[in-house]
Amino acid sequence: MQCLSNRWHMLAWGHCILSYMIWLYCDDTSSNTSKKWNKHNSFLFTAARLPHVMVHKESSIHFLATSNIAPPLEMLEP
Repeated sequence: MQCLSNRWHMLAWGHCILSYMIWLYCDDTSSNTSKKWNKHNSFLFTAARLPHVMVHKESSIHFLATSNIAPPLEMLEP
């Protein structure tokens, strides 16, 4: 077994760790013009290293969460 000198490698018990850069964004999905009823906040993400022609394709946008109760900053809390 090799020497585990990297802290993250030790925390992962020797498993491979990959980093994945994303663009995270929040969208107000209410369709009403008054914004008073049915307001929903949704979080979505897209891979940050996609080619420009693929960034806005529906297949490249991934849903994370939505709420009609919690404001966006509360939705980001662990």
